[in-house]
Amino acid sequence: RVARERRAGGGAGLITAGDDRVGAATLPDRLGRLALAVIDHRTGRVPRPAWCTYLVCNRCNARCGMCDSWRLPRGRELSPEAVSRVFTELGPLDVVRLSGGEPFLREDLAEVAVAVHEAARPLVLHVTTNGSLPERVLRFAAGFPAPRRLRFLVSFDGMPTTHDESRGKAVTFARALETVRGLVALRAEGLDVSANHTVISRRSLEDHDALRDTLGALGVEVQVVLAYAETAMYAVSRRGTRADDLASHDRYPLHPALAGADCAGFVERLARDAERLSPALRAAKRYYLDGLHQRLTGVARPAPRPRCVALRSHVRLLPNGDVPVCQFNTEIVGNLTTQRLDDLWRSQLAAEHRAWVDACRGCWAECEVIPSGIYTGDLLHHTAARAARRAIGGAKRGRGPRT
Repeated sequence: RVARERRAGGGAGLITAGDDRVGAATLPDRLGRLALAVIDHRTGRVPRPAWCTYLVCNRCNARCGMCDSWRLPRGRELSPEAVSRVFTELGPLDVVRLSGGEPFLREDLAEVAVAVHEAARPLVLHVTTNGSLPERVLRFAAGFPAPRRLRFLVSFDGMPTTHDESRGKAVTFARALETVRGLVALRAEGLDVSANHTVISRRSLEDHDALRDTLGALGVEVQVVLAYAETAMYAVSRRGTRADDLASHDRYPLHPALAGADCAGFVERLARDAERLSPALRAAKRYYLDGLHQRLTGVARPAPRPRCVALRSHVRLLPNGDVPVCQFNTEIVGNLTTQRLDDLWRSQLAAEHRAWVDACRGCWAECEVIPSGIYTGDLLHHTAARAARRAIGGAKRGRGPRT
């Protein structure tokens, strides 16, 4: 029923703020909606959003070399009441990612997160933080009403010297590690914590093993992304534009500080290390890393290469309620504080931007790639094909000599 109503343009208000039945009880509905989304993407129809990336603020206390969030004007930020209205309009969602800037610079982030939870009832509420404000993070985590839906991702650029030089004196390795330790102590409540290693330089790359071992001792998995040269979302000169030159299906626009580093060899090793990860994360990471390795090594037609689900299953939301196209095209499609989702989603302007998405050569930004892999079914296909190749290879190795 939920799947049918979402396809028909319904969904908002199907689940009330006090309804705790969403989750296991509605898993068949959600799986059905996922199946319908896969069909929609394969047949060219436009589903309603199922995954939302919400930048709650531009403000940031870090001074990272790969991001200009701290240079962007603060602008208007949605109040918790406005967030409730916007996410009620969006309706039930599978995943909501709260990002920034640094989300915890918002003193009302707890109210914002509760508003999202009550209005959209996501299966996963994912919060990305630089970990510089451990007291706020831990107070937020301890007070959130549905801890089993919380996923924290704490960002590191390397070990202490590398990290502190990259991020600045307000965002230290020691503070980020304190945040991780505090969240680890709360895992019994059901929340999950992992770390993200942004490889920003050759020295940052060399720090990876030590960082993995340091956090692994706490039982914390370390994910990795290679820093981009820039994007239209986080480069101040590119915000509001189409960065067509950076979105290319056959290459990866590495940050200049990584020039000369053996990034392809590093990614190949990461793919082997993915065996350590939990099963669901392992499948997603293999998918991302396989595609990344092919782009770093210059494969002519790299795979995987899913159809992009930007402005379909994946919607981005800026701090003031604006809806941009994606990370590499931040032209604005509309604003959910002044427009109904259906009006925005079905507008001629949205159709024109989707035509741009369909013609785009394709980026390999993980935050775009993973939703695309999920909602087109390509991640499942890749995982199954990989398992089949492995089984065939094992069978061949297991054959004895013919007699």
